[in-house]
Amino acid sequence: MRLLRSPKPDVLGRVPPSRRVIALVGNSQVGLWAVRSLARAGLKVFAVCTSEHGLAAHSRYAAGAWKLEVPASSEEFPPQMLALARQLGAGSIMPIAESYHLALIRSRHIFEPDIHVFSPPAEAFAKATDKDFMHALCLRLGVPVANGTTLDKFMAGSSDAQLRYPLVLRARRQNDPTIVVPFKAAYANDRSELVKLHAKLVAVASNVLVQEYHPGVEDHVQVLMHQGRAFMAGEYIGEHHMPLAGGVTVQRVSCRHQRLIDDAVRLLQAVGWEGIGGVQFHYDTQTDNYIFLEINPRFIGGLPTIIMAGFDAPFLLWQSRFEPDRMIPTRYQLGLRTRILGGDANWMLGMIRGDELPPGQTRLGRLETAARFLWNCGPWTRDDTFWLADIVPALVDWRQMIKRLGSRHVDIIGTGPVRETAR
Repeated sequence: MRLLRSPKPDVLGRVPPSRRVIALVGNSQVGLWAVRSLARAGLKVFAVCTSEHGLAAHSRYAAGAWKLEVPASSEEFPPQMLALARQLGAGSIMPIAESYHLALIRSRHIFEPDIHVFSPPAEAFAKATDKDFMHALCLRLGVPVANGTTLDKFMAGSSDAQLRYPLVLRARRQNDPTIVVPFKAAYANDRSELVKLHAKLVAVASNVLVQEYHPGVEDHVQVLMHQGRAFMAGEYIGEHHMPLAGGVTVQRVSCRHQRLIDDAVRLLQAVGWEGIGGVQFHYDTQTDNYIFLEINPRFIGGLPTIIMAGFDAPFLLWQSRFEPDRMIPTRYQLGLRTRILGGDANWMLGMIRGDELPPGQTRLGRLETAARFLWNCGPWTRDDTFWLADIVPALVDWRQMIKRLGSRHVDIIGTGPVRETAR
């Protein structure tokens, strides 16, 4: 653990442990807004990043910052986090990424009860990230879900599933390091394309789901579950993605579709979820139909949109543990649009150069693409990083984004290499 910014000497003496939080935030806008959310509420937040370019490390709201130099899967990770928590007298650790959650869940016993870990129960985490279990659960609860099977069974003809093309391929178990699927989504419009994909995925075919593709946009619902009930929910639709065929949402707009929120809550209740969780759907704006995709057991990538729209999720999560009687739901603003500037610039370049799109989506013309990007440079579209009260992270972010401009293979939200879409 390398020190990036020393905490002020008077911080530790004046603040009780319950109000000292280690935010395990990585480098992205999500982590930056988690730190901002907690610190604006008067907490002392110590940011742990994975690079000196981590946005939270440069925020005026971070009471101190460190660079984590071992992966979450390392045996050194839990004791290093425990040593830092004891050094700072922190009362809690709030992780952002799934890998951090998984590592802290497995070693929760060395932290609690003295240091609370803001991660869901182990059993709930395992169920939520197992797509086989979630598919069966959706069928039992009557939540719309795509018809599908695993790639190995489908290609061997041993599955009863009768699937219609186009098909979408996704990871079956998203947190199994032994059988990693090298993309977020892949598409096959016919049998020949599926055969080509299978040839590349033979070794991991048992961990690849093949499902019928449903048209629409990605719809994300962030929910805070507290004592078995939804305390508050925030929703947004992804308007632009990078890579275009299925990647990070780089432009979003807040919305509310009550049926999707209700189903998200039912699923989280069914797996025994406590804390923050994200539920992803595919929503067809033309027909109002939707299907469940997956549960993200963490703050979702559009957390900046969620917070700016009025759902102060990180602080409410902290309150759910330390000040539950003072939790207050707030008004959620609809139609609020935010974007990752560099990510949206890469969306524009990808659209212009002809990158692959999901099945059925229409490619915009060059002039229309450029005009849409420039239109959203106006004040009606907020930036995920820029904030006058905390300007330095935006300068760091833009400098890093310029280096990655035009890349098809680099994660433009700053968290490292991404899994590509594939054909």
